[in-house]
Amino acid sequence: MAIVEISPERAIPVAAPEPELSILIVTWNSQRWIERCLRSIPAACSGLAYETILYDNSSHDRTLQLLNDDVRLIASQHNDGFAGAINRAIGAARGPLVFLLNPDCELGPRSLTTLVEFLRTRPGVSAAAPLLADERGDSQRDFQIRRFPTLGTFVADLLALDKIWPSNPITASYRCRDLDLTQPRPVDQPAAAALLMRREVFDEVGPLDEQFSPAWFEDVDYCKRLAESGKEIWIVPAAHGQHFGGASLEHVPFGRFIEVWYRNMWRYAGKWFTPMQAEMLRWSIMLGMVLRLPAALLGIAHRDVGRLVAFEAYMGVLKRAFERWDDASPSS
Repeated sequence: MAIVEISPERAIPVAAPEPELSILIVTWNSQRWIERCLRSIPAACSGLAYETILYDNSSHDRTLQLLNDDVRLIASQHNDGFAGAINRAIGAARGPLVFLLNPDCELGPRSLTTLVEFLRTRPGVSAAAPLLADERGDSQRDFQIRRFPTLGTFVADLLALDKIWPSNPITASYRCRDLDLTQPRPVDQPAAAALLMRREVFDEVGPLDEQFSPAWFEDVDYCKRLAESGKEIWIVPAAHGQHFGGASLEHVPFGRFIEVWYRNMWRYAGKWFTPMQAEMLRWSIMLGMVLRLPAALLGIAHRDVGRLVAFEAYMGVLKRAFERWDDASPSS
């Protein structure tokens, strides 16, 4: 198997034509997804000179045995998180365009060709994303395309307003349900599951924030940084793909996931909200956990993990939020 292995500390030159596109995939025990993802790339890149760089965060399953001959591998000895892995993979990338791709995505034919052509004709646009669907072909717009979060949108989520009142205007606006997706449109924060960016943007704006570790909210934060720098991100419906979901969650215990999720939510607030808003969010997180505790005991919340696991997870977040996550500043 002709896989070039690159140390995370240095890239080994590869004798190949200079690519116009570098596809960056981060894996961590992704054997369930990676073959399907890699098989979709050639048709998605019709007519393009491209390279595929896979950064593996110390998988202990068969992920690395399932790679094809065209993959350049960076095999880390430990889990560097999504942001850290992307930052290091970009250091090995040779193309002027980089495409962030989750291993649980399958790209549609010519999807990357369409995105590259879109950026070629729109020099003022810094990034572009395909429109994603789930395994059944249903749109994932609620997951993929959102406006930047506010204290109000976070509180609405914490109070489960979308479940009590699904059509509420706060959630509808946050999830861009008013956006016409028959044509390309600028958007605030498409998910980084599939996102094409100009390499020069990374050089100008800087790397992803690795304090959002191991994952979640690093892409929201980066899109916010792009917006603050005057950069535009567009959704391009003519480019499409499927996102099966679950690659980043299936090996993470429920309690660990929600602890990291709410910690990183608070960290995001510390960077972009006022200090008073960030503090209000912390108390809202605690209130949200208190409201979830009875549901956990009754077996209503997260039945898939069981009553005790859900209860202990919510109690853990409540305790950590009360302690301000070990008194660490959310903006540090």
